[in-house]
Amino acid sequence: MYKEQDIYLKDNTLTVKKDVYPLSKILTIEAKELRLKDQLIRILCISLAVSAVGWAFLPIVGPVLMLIGALFAVLTSKKYELRAEFSGTDESGDHWAPLARGRRAEEFALFKTIAESIDR
Repeated sequence: MYKEQDIYLKDNTLTVKKDVYPLSKILTIEAKELRLKDQLIRILCISLAVSAVGWAFLPIVGPVLMLIGALFAVLTSKKYELRAEFSGTDESGDHWAPLARGRRAEEFALFKTIAESIDR
């Protein structure tokens, strides 16, 4: 669970636990409530990635690993996310990255507070 001392602004940087992000690299930041579609995409991606290992080495365990991956994704799912859009440093362009994820409404309130204080 994230607390106020875990996420804070200081000297033009955003600190999330031990990770430090310079505000000059952040284009946009938002607190997002993850919907069913977001969860299903995450579950599908994780289960396919895990099953690909099985299909590559021993095809008979591929479906079992897919179920294990889906179960893992469901058990580790979060409801809220603080994410930022970073400016690209090469030809890949700008990209979104999750900074923190949480399950409780208190965490979402903290994420919204941080997003509103950084939003330009």
